[in-house]
Amino acid sequence: MNLAEILVYTDIRQLHQIANHYGCECNPHSKNELITSLLSSLRHRLTISQEVEQLSSAETHFLLQLFLDKRTVMSLEDLLAKAGVALECEKEKKQEEGRKFVAAAMKRGWIFPAKSKTVGQYQIPLDIREPYLQAWLTKWRESNALLHPGPQAYRDEGTALCDDIMQFLQFLQQEPVPLTAEGGMYKRHQQQLFQFLYVKEEPLLPQKWRFGYGLHFDLYPDRFSLLYDFCYYHRWIVEVDGKVAVTEAGRERLEQPYSDQLYHDVIRFWMRLYKRAVPNLPMLVQLIPLIASAGWVSQQSLMDTLLHWMKEFYYDSPTDILVNRVCKMMVHLGLLRVGQDEQEQWLYTATYASQTWLRKYNGFTETTILLK
Repeated sequence: MNLAEILVYTDIRQLHQIANHYGCECNPHSKNELITSLLSSLRHRLTISQEVEQLSSAETHFLLQLFLDKRTVMSLEDLLAKAGVALECEKEKKQEEGRKFVAAAMKRGWIFPAKSKTVGQYQIPLDIREPYLQAWLTKWRESNALLHPGPQAYRDEGTALCDDIMQFLQFLQQEPVPLTAEGGMYKRHQQQLFQFLYVKEEPLLPQKWRFGYGLHFDLYPDRFSLLYDFCYYHRWIVEVDGKVAVTEAGRERLEQPYSDQLYHDVIRFWMRLYKRAVPNLPMLVQLIPLIASAGWVSQQSLMDTLLHWMKEFYYDSPTDILVNRVCKMMVHLGLLRVGQDEQEQWLYTATYASQTWLRKYNGFTETTILLK
């Protein structure tokens, strides 16, 4: 529902709290006057921009998680989880501090108890989400210069990962490939296969510190690790008797023509696979293309904005996660283009895929995948 519809059913106490927060001057005993005044204030561009300007870093983080999530109704647990990600405090304090964030969001008119019999459900007005996101984006662009006209050359991998999935299955269709004692393909077989792939990578030596991003992340380079795990998860390949081979389901997949569904499934799989290590991933995957939708942005400006909202994951620093686990993989998935300027500074811009399908897709609702 839109804000006007929600306010009609909102408890008078919350209406008073919102009115007090925004300093609305009206008859507090008239619900009709309260609603009229709140509608005028809450949807006013200046009010929204001033509100965004006054938010702390953690409050801004919570705001972006809330409004980039496309759900219109959320449970209290959902909201507390978002507050927990935004807050940098000890675990025992997160619940208490998280409830304060939720209460503050209600006073600001961001969330309202849902009009249903279910207790603990909250709704977000449909028509305030975009104005708040645009206000934050305007603020960001005022302090971060977009780079024009961009690099002389750039890389756009598009749906190449899907093409390479087919190449991999065709490679295994010729004959099963033996595995090492660690469970990975031998280096010579990797090199042979990588020659046929759109994006060339170098084989890795097994590295036990590489974990958290898939079953075979310690055995293969980043992009191929995702590709391999995707095929393994869908049972298009099988590891048996010391070899990896294509299955009957894999052969059937080879006979099917390319479809956008395969491309979308790969992106969804990546989100679910990496979400455990990067809890912020659903927000980042929406926010980075939003930032880079109007031109080329530098990697440094993304780091300046996003790193303080990210945590390390064991051996991965926040910088490693943002650059290698998020931006680099978004390039491989065709969600970002990448290039370098004359100073060899890395630049990114959003692709068509990130501005269309990704704007409809909600990674916040995806469950994590833990391959075994």
